[in-house]
Amino acid sequence: MDKQWLFIIRSFILLLVIVGVIWLLHSLTWVVGLILVSILIVYLLYPILQILKEKYRLSHGISTILTFVLFILLCAVAISLFIPVIINEVAELADNFPHYLARFQTYISWVSQQTIKLEIEDDVRNYLMGMSENLHQAIEYLAEASFLVIGRTVDIFLVLFLVFYFLHDFQAIREGIIAIFPVSARKRAENILLIIDTNIGSFIRGSLIRCLIVGVVTGLILLIVGMPYALLLGFIAGVFNFILYIGPYIAAIPALLLSLSPLTPSPLIVVIIYVIIQVFDGIFLAPLLLGRILKLKPITIILAILAGGSLAGILGMVLAVPFAGIIKGILDVIKSGPAYHEKHEEVES
Repeated sequence: MDKQWLFIIRSFILLLVIVGVIWLLHSLTWVVGLILVSILIVYLLYPILQILKEKYRLSHGISTILTFVLFILLCAVAISLFIPVIINEVAELADNFPHYLARFQTYISWVSQQTIKLEIEDDVRNYLMGMSENLHQAIEYLAEASFLVIGRTVDIFLVLFLVFYFLHDFQAIREGIIAIFPVSARKRAENILLIIDTNIGSFIRGSLIRCLIVGVVTGLILLIVGMPYALLLGFIAGVFNFILYIGPYIAAIPALLLSLSPLTPSPLIVVIIYVIIQVFDGIFLAPLLLGRILKLKPITIILAILAGGSLAGILGMVLAVPFAGIIKGILDVIKSGPAYHEKHEEVES
């Protein structure tokens, strides 16, 4: 009985700690978001720092500065080359939006007439009739969100500040975390940190390459077939491709809506393009670049993405997959330990 009560008390304390941590993280959402974004960038840049130190025998400080400067230069080149083009396409889309909205309303009216013939329930018909208005509200919301993003200049500088110092002290932070644990548990702590490094690092670097390839290929193919705003649609496809399984479907929606116009390729061609690109991504890119992550079952990944989205929005959906991989890896470490096998043998006996 004493052991049972001790187990109950420990479980209750652990539950309180978890609830307290979740409450604290929710209270510090802005700070936690900046830290998480900074850590993701550090995982992306840390291999470059290691190459400069090990291959070129540079000091840690010089390697950190060179890696950070290279990151700033790459960001500046990307902004100077791609952002003005995308902004021009967004502005052009905003000017032509009434035309596309009118066309979309025509299709919605036709669909609603078909529902009347088929005697579909009034709720469905009313929803279809209100889709154009909802779409217009969604566009307005996205416009307000874009202005909000542009206004977050201070956040960008804070992230850059955090990236530099996390990059410089990354190994020291890892060693400090391991030093917290007792000597007997440090080996297992090292294994868990290795699991975290592998899942987050491989996911971020692999996903960035995947998204870059998918975005460029999508934009080029849409440009070849005569789709307007091809670069903008390619950019959307690349960004949403970070979200496994669900993201590509979200990215295809703007292209499908634009394809309803008579000035664009037919929706069937657009669907075929997106399906072929996603098949290429699923068969070749994802297994090659995210092999370890994809050892998770698809239903696990989808549920993790949905849970991450409900908890932390887009950032939560992106981080949900590597965190699911981390949890699976930690469970594997626990199962491989002697304590687990002893307890399992006691239960069987």
